[in-house]
Amino acid sequence: MLNEELLTAWMRVTTTINNHRLAADLPFNEALVCGLVMRFQEEGGCATASDLCAATHILKSQMNAIVSSLERKGILERQRSEGDRRRVELRLLPEGWERFEAAHRQNLALVDQFIAGMGEDAVRTLLPLLRQAADVFEEME
Repeated sequence: MLNEELLTAWMRVTTTINNHRLAADLPFNEALVCGLVMRFQEEGGCATASDLCAATHILKSQMNAIVSSLERKGILERQRSEGDRRRVELRLLPEGWERFEAAHRQNLALVDQFIAGMGEDAVRTLLPLLRQAADVFEEME
């Protein structure tokens, strides 16, 4: 049955990716949060936990645990907004930038290996299908 084949293939891919630990020194959700906070900062803004929850669909209680862990590790900090004291903004600290960029370089090396194994033409064919799959899953939520 098609659903069983797809589920088996999906589980195999996600398990293999997880075993490669895309961010070796950061759990997946922490690396994801760092990447999002970094993008907000690069665009001249600051992320809040609510922004991150909206972008990732992670529950607020889980997001607070992730942010607290990153704070304890000295990767990011929470600061009250200058303009709105009720707003708590998240910023990557210099060590956070360095650690995330190192993890990102590792991820790109892994992706380069994947491209080499699949071939550029196959990856170019796969990309629109992956984007479409992500869109379908997002619409299902």
